[in-house]
Amino acid sequence: MAKNCFVYEGGDDRFVIRFYGKNIARVTYREPEGGPLPSYSVTAECPAECPAEAEVSASEEDAVLTLKTDCMTIHADRSQVLFEAPDGTRLSRAERFHLVPYDMVRTTGGEAVYRQTVDGLRAFLEGGKEEFVRKSFHGAVSFDFTEEETLFGLGSHEEGYPNLRGQFVPLYQENMRIAVPVFVSTKGYGVLVNCGSAMTFDATDHRRGKFYLDSVEAVDFWFIFGGDFDGVCRGLRSLTGETPMLPKWALGYVQSKERYGSQEELISIGRKYRELGIPIDVIVQDWLYWDDGMWGNKHFNKERYPDPAALTGELHRMDLKLMVSIWPNLSGESEDRVELREAGHLLGDGSMVNAYDEAARAMYWKQANEGLFRYGIDGWWCDSSEPFDAVWNSPERPPLPERMKKSTDEFKKYLDDSLLNVYSLHHSKGMYENQRKCSDKRVVNLTRSGFSGQHRYGTVVWSGDCSANWETLRKQVRIVQNYSATGEAYWNSDIGAFFATGGYEWFRDGDYPDGCDDPGYRELYTRWLQFAAFTPMMRSHGTSTPREVWRFGERGTAYRDAIEKAIRLRYALIPYLYSVNAAVTFDGIMPVTPLALAYPNDREAAKASGEYLYGKSLLVCPVTDPGAKDVTLYLPAGGWYDFETEAYYEGGRYVTIPVTIDKIPFFAKAGAIVPVAAPAQSTAEMTGAPVEIRVYAGADGAFTLYDDDGVDYGYEKGDCTAVNLCYRDADGTVTETVSGSSDWLHPSTVRVIGKGETK
Repeated sequence: MAKNCFVYEGGDDRFVIRFYGKNIARVTYREPEGGPLPSYSVTAECPAECPAEAEVSASEEDAVLTLKTDCMTIHADRSQVLFEAPDGTRLSRAERFHLVPYDMVRTTGGEAVYRQTVDGLRAFLEGGKEEFVRKSFHGAVSFDFTEEETLFGLGSHEEGYPNLRGQFVPLYQENMRIAVPVFVSTKGYGVLVNCGSAMTFDATDHRRGKFYLDSVEAVDFWFIFGGDFDGVCRGLRSLTGETPMLPKWALGYVQSKERYGSQEELISIGRKYRELGIPIDVIVQDWLYWDDGMWGNKHFNKERYPDPAALTGELHRMDLKLMVSIWPNLSGESEDRVELREAGHLLGDGSMVNAYDEAARAMYWKQANEGLFRYGIDGWWCDSSEPFDAVWNSPERPPLPERMKKSTDEFKKYLDDSLLNVYSLHHSKGMYENQRKCSDKRVVNLTRSGFSGQHRYGTVVWSGDCSANWETLRKQVRIVQNYSATGEAYWNSDIGAFFATGGYEWFRDGDYPDGCDDPGYRELYTRWLQFAAFTPMMRSHGTSTPREVWRFGERGTAYRDAIEKAIRLRYALIPYLYSVNAAVTFDGIMPVTPLALAYPNDREAAKASGEYLYGKSLLVCPVTDPGAKDVTLYLPAGGWYDFETEAYYEGGRYVTIPVTIDKIPFFAKAGAIVPVAAPAQSTAEMTGAPVEIRVYAGADGAFTLYDDDGVDYGYEKGDCTAVNLCYRDADGTVTETVSGSSDWLHPSTVRVIGKGETK
C-alpha cells in the first residue's frame, strides 16, 4: 500500500497531498517539518498509508503531478492545484497561495478596567506593553468558480448572505457573527480550511474567492467531493466527528426572556402554561441569578432561589426542563472567580476562564456541577462564548473593517493569534466531556459562538442579539441556510429578536418601543415564531418586552391564536423532526438544506433564498413581509402538497399561495412520508404514543421513523428503534422493516394522501 504523502515541488512552491478517503484530499502548501499540522476541527487521524478504498494512482508528466481515485482527479503544478470530477468536469482550482512571515505580539502588564456593557460587566485590559511571542505567517489561497455555481456556508453572519458569490465575509467571532471556515458549492464539493485565527473570504471578484488567513504555519485545507450536499456533509462528519443526539425535549417549545428573577417566577410561568394547555418543554433562566456583584458565579442567590432542587423538582413534575445561563467571564470576589484565579486558570484580563486549558475546563465544570447541575439542571446556555467583544458599547456602527480590527485586537491582547476563533469550540468540549464523565443525561449547550467540529459536543448555536424588524427576519431565513451548509447541524434565533426597541447604541435597532403591546410587533413576532417552528430549536427570548404566549392577546384574537397554532404544529411534527435528528447522527446529513443545494441543476432554485428544505420531505417558505396576503414561491420539479390544505401542485414553477396570519406555507413533496403526533403538552408524552403516518402519493418514497427514550445515551448501545418505511406509488402500498429495540415502537395508522385536483 502506498505511503499517503504525495509531494509536488516546483520553484518555491511545495504541495503535500494526503487522502482521507477516495473523495477527500488534504492539501498543504509549504508544510513545515514534522508531518501533518494539527487541527482544532478535524479529529480523524491522517492515514499513514493511502486508504484502501481510495486506490490512488499517481503520475507525473510535464512537471504536473496527477492523482486519481474513483471519485476525483487532482492536478498539482506550479502555484496551483486543480480538482476534477471523475468525468473530467472541472470542480475548482486552488491558486495564489501565499505565506508571509510576521512577528506575533501580545500585551503584558496593564490593568483590567471593568465596564458595564450589553453583555454585562466586562473587563478590558488597559495600558501594558506589547511583547514578542513567536514567529508566524499570514496566509492566503484563492478558489476559482464557474459562472453557474452558488456557494453557501462560512457560518452565521448578521448580513444574511443569499449567496457567497460577490461577497466580502469577515471570519471572526462576535455577537451576531459565528465564523466557520467551510463553504459548499452546488457543484457538489466543499472546502474546510485548517485555520483557527481570524480570516476573511473575499469573493467580490465574481470569478474567485480568496481566503486571507491571519495566523497559520502553512496554508492547509481539505477538499471534499461528495457529488451532492449530503455527500459533502458525510465527508465533513468523517473528518470532524459524529453529531450526538440531543434530548427530545430540545425540540419542544422553549420559553425564555431577559430575565426571570426568582424561583417562584419560574414555577409560576410553568404552571400557567400547563393551566392554559399550551405545549412547552423548557423554561430558561437567564443571567443575574447569582449574588449581586458576583458576575458569572455559578450559584443561585439564596433569597431569590432558596431551594434549587425543589425548583427543578417542581418543574420536572410538570414535565418541564430548566436551562440555565452560564458565562465564561467572572468579576467580583466570587468563590468561582477566586478559585479559578488562584489556580492560574484565567486569561490575562483576570476575568475570562482559559477554556484552552484542560485543567481550567475541568475546574469550570466542577463549579457548574456543584453550583447548578447537581440540583437537576437539564441544559446549559453558555452565553457570550466568543468570548471578547470590543464594539458593543458605542453609539455608531463601526465600518466593518474597523469593527473587525477592534474585536480581533481585543482578542490578541490575551490569546495567541492562531486561537482567536476557537474559544467556543474548547469551551463546548469542556462542558460536553466533563458532563459525560459524571452523567448519562444528554448534553445540550445553547451557545452564541461556534466553529467547525463543535457539533460533536451537543451544541445549538443562535444568531445573537439581533433587532426586531422585518429585514432582520428575512436575514435569519438565509442565515440558518448558510450555517447549515458548514456541516454544523443545530441553529436557532431569538423569536421576535432580542431587541424589540431602539436605543442609544447602534445595535439596539428594534422598531417597536411598545413591545408586545404594539400590533406591528405582534405580527412580526408571530411570523418569526412560525419560522422558528422549522428550525432545529424553537426558542422565544429577548429583552425590553415579555415573550410569554399570553402577552400577545386573548384567545380568540388573531395573533394569539396563530402563535398557539404554530406551537401545536411544531409538536405535531416532533416524530418527523426527531427522526431527522437521528439521520443527522447516524447518516451525517443536515436538518436544513438550502434549496439550491437540494436542486443544484435548477437555476430558479438558486434564486429562492427565502425557502429551504427541513429534512428531505418538507419545503418551507416563511412569511417575511408585513401585511402579507399571499406569498409567491418556487416549487422545484415534481409534485408538492400544501401540508395544511393537502392541495396538490405540479412543481418546476412559481406558485402564489394565499396566506392569513396563522398560515406558514410549507409543502410535502410527492413520495414524502411524514409521521405526525397526536396533540401533546410536552415531548415527554410522546414516547411510544400513537402516530399517523402520512404518505404523499405521486412518487415512490422512503423514511426512517426513529425513536428512543429521548433522555440518555442508551442509543449508542443500540437502545433505540428504527422503522424503515417504504412507499410504492404504483400500487399505493407501504411496507415497514423494524430494527433495534422494540421498546420504542409507536402504534401507527397510515394515511395515503392522493393528488386530488391539481392547482
